[in-house]
Amino acid sequence: MSTNPYEQLAARLDEIPNSFTATKDGTHLKLLKWIFTPNEAKLASKMKLRGETTDDLVDRLELSIDGLEDQLEKMAEKGQIRAWNSSTGRRYALLPLVVGIHDEQLHRMDTEYAQLVEDYLDASRFEGLWGNEPALFRVIPVNKAISTDLEIHQYEIAEQMIESSKSWGIRECICKKQQNLLGNPCKHGVSKCIQLHPRKENVFDETDLTNSISKEEALSILRDAEEAGLVHCSMNTQSDHLYICNCCSCCCIPLRGLSKWEQPYAYVRSNYQTAVDVDLCTGCESCLDRCHFDALSISGEVCVVNAERCIGCGVCSISCPEQALQLVSRDPSDKETPPASLMEWGMLKAASRGVDPSDLM
Repeated sequence: MSTNPYEQLAARLDEIPNSFTATKDGTHLKLLKWIFTPNEAKLASKMKLRGETTDDLVDRLELSIDGLEDQLEKMAEKGQIRAWNSSTGRRYALLPLVVGIHDEQLHRMDTEYAQLVEDYLDASRFEGLWGNEPALFRVIPVNKAISTDLEIHQYEIAEQMIESSKSWGIRECICKKQQNLLGNPCKHGVSKCIQLHPRKENVFDETDLTNSISKEEALSILRDAEEAGLVHCSMNTQSDHLYICNCCSCCCIPLRGLSKWEQPYAYVRSNYQTAVDVDLCTGCESCLDRCHFDALSISGEVCVVNAERCIGCGVCSISCPEQALQLVSRDPSDKETPPASLMEWGMLKAASRGVDPSDLM
């Protein structure tokens, strides 16, 4: 076993179902070196996903208690690990790189880190995360674009995710910040990521990266994102939705995962696809620029949909002045049912990757 703390941490992160793909050129280690000091990496490489108190860590790892709590709190502040208060005391847990450590670098990200992320993506293509099923993200269709006679599951309705939550927050999109630092500003303007908590109230009142907002504000931000032509994405599960990302193909890492790096499981398209009412369509082309994947074209002065490229987001439909576009159900053989929970997703992902994360629990 390597004695290099960054190699140890890289191996530990790759045991998580989300994975951390190693690269031949060592870019993955450069990324970790920016985020962690050697001592921080060494400690993180021995932590578990379930969370432990300082006493647990002292007993299990035979550590000195002196300075341990201060180190853990600093690591939590830097977004390297997760920390929370429980009935048994303050607990600290390992985080996956995505969604996790990377996302928590929002306040620390600079141009150097932004370039390291891009280099890592180019070198790894997130093969461990996006190269096998189930996908991490799922497209959530614009509800008002769906044909009214269709049955819609709750996990397919962004508004319902917001309505059923107990806490709501908003934070800057880390994907857009990264691309902006690299000189590639978003074509769709600034957008925010909506944070949710399904069970606890006022969760975001005392957080640095997420600003607490009301349910009404969250719904308003969702509508603004739709009007701007952004795609709603969330965790590829039927429950445990902790966020709604408002994504674009120029910045969003998962959507770029398909378009730039051709990874088949960067995300799952919705169970709907755009259909055109040829009697209403005038071929005005107002919908073409709204599509992130060039799924629409004009033929014979009528809009035509390439079903293979359509992700079923519905952002094109709401821009049509003639209301000629609508989301309809895909063929049953082309539909996918997401895992029931985050736990089930992790079990399926681990099995698909051939890893056993039991030592991390």
